[in-house]
Amino acid sequence: MRTLWLSLVARRLPLTATGAVLAALALAIVASASHPEASLSGSNFEIDTDANLKLDDPAPSIDWASVPQGTTPGTEARRSDAPTGRNDDSYSGGAKEDDTCPGTPTGSIPTNKSDLLTFGAYVEPEVGGAGFLNLFWQRVQEPNGTTLMDFELNKSQTDCGNGVNPVRTVGDLLIEYRLEQGGAMATIKVREWTGSAWGPANDLTSVGAATGTINSSAIPASDSDGLSSTNPISPRTFGEAQLDLDFILDEGSCESFGSAFLKSRASDAFNSQMKDFIAPVPVSITNCGKVIIRKQTNPEENPNTTEFGYTKSFSTDPSGANTFTLMDDGVKTFENVLFGTGYTVTEDVIPSGWDLQSLDCSASTGVTPSVNSATVTFDIDNAADVLDCTYTNRKLEGAILITKTRKHAAAGSGDHPHAGVDFTITGGSLPAGGTTVTTNGDGEACLGGLVLSSFVGDYTVDEDTPEGYTGEADKTVTVDNEASCADDPYGGESVSFHNTPLTDITVSVDSQVDGGTASTIDCEPPVGNPPDPTATNANGDGSLTLSDKEPGTYECTIFVDP
Repeated sequence: MRTLWLSLVARRLPLTATGAVLAALALAIVASASHPEASLSGSNFEIDTDANLKLDDPAPSIDWASVPQGTTPGTEARRSDAPTGRNDDSYSGGAKEDDTCPGTPTGSIPTNKSDLLTFGAYVEPEVGGAGFLNLFWQRVQEPNGTTLMDFELNKSQTDCGNGVNPVRTVGDLLIEYRLEQGGAMATIKVREWTGSAWGPANDLTSVGAATGTINSSAIPASDSDGLSSTNPISPRTFGEAQLDLDFILDEGSCESFGSAFLKSRASDAFNSQMKDFIAPVPVSITNCGKVIIRKQTNPEENPNTTEFGYTKSFSTDPSGANTFTLMDDGVKTFENVLFGTGYTVTEDVIPSGWDLQSLDCSASTGVTPSVNSATVTFDIDNAADVLDCTYTNRKLEGAILITKTRKHAAAGSGDHPHAGVDFTITGGSLPAGGTTVTTNGDGEACLGGLVLSSFVGDYTVDEDTPEGYTGEADKTVTVDNEASCADDPYGGESVSFHNTPLTDITVSVDSQVDGGTASTIDCEPPVGNPPDPTATNANGDGSLTLSDKEPGTYECTIFVDP
């Protein structure tokens, strides 16, 4: 099944408007200098006086053959009837337009009635206006007498129960294409569904809101835009119509139609029997735009618990609250945004510990949004307009500045910066193995981008103590200040480590005469291993080594026994 996509921008003149109002609207017919047309004023779409399917005039003119077929905005939606014959679609005897769910058996169409082949629809945008709905129908042969085609637009796509007609909703539209008494120009009338029947017909042709024509001559297969592969399209078997959408949809409310189909009737009497139909296709007909607001957090929340608040300043139908909230991965969609300018959406409730990282509206279509911090400003003036913005917030981040000093006698008294020392920071928002930083020439190393400890817990700083020094134990750091390593002045967390160089002390005795003397070495504080005091060997030789000693005073007593 081909999906029909229609985007209608419109303001409807009430279908119950008085004759005085209708009379005040002038009929405006546009004709190309090189080709006769019945198109409405402001339209570039060729509704030819002798209806055809090809482009006759130069740009900006367009016709069915110059419009691509598809399911997206700017394309023509087209659908064919079931093949003519015993399996063709038709309504049962006595089925009328006012029937809420007409009977629909399968069978052939009487030869003197309209046996439909194809219908199509295309929405033409208009600069500074609502645009135009263009429709066409094609039938097998010209019937005897009056030609009547009905295009029905339904808000619902739910089957009424007969397998064809959608359930009718108040405000559904029936567009009558009435080609009476063998004429070349059709009268276009519109009715609204009241809830139990179609309302009175309103003549849009007489007020310049619609026009319609039929082909009085054959259309060559080569010019048929695919409707015929070999034979010409016979005279009076193809018709087209155009409606000014200002008269179809209500300016002050959002209206949407989800289904469209084509039917033929037996005579010009509205209560005449319905005959053939081309089954409905899904449509999206609306006079409102769309706004989509998405929420992402960095890092991703799991589970999603933090709510961010927004205030909107655009109108919807029906109206609703101007504030809403979103959590991570949340989406808020407004399908019913009325046309207007200077609309805004602002993220104005940001929970403690969070900050706005970015506002990206690049996914929008048909609108040119302006982004200023947490506010996006935009216009919605076309049914194809979609504002699509993603707010991304990251948890506030801090930093840890590590300062490393050491004692170094050659550099003078006091403490001195110690470069080239590695520190590993773990915990918090860091990966399992942590992150390693190395001190610079100033004895400093800094790591930023740390999510505050209130969200992810504390961090641990571990020193890879250089050989020859005594270091310090791991230190726990609570990151609770928003900061970065580049801040000047720096306002993040600070932690310091101090290294002390170590010394090995060795005291030795050597008896000049082997075995001549025996000595004992005793040092304070005691060294523990080897045991104090240490005695010389049988030759009178021996030593005592004090390893990895921090700066200080050490006293050793040597007793030589002759």
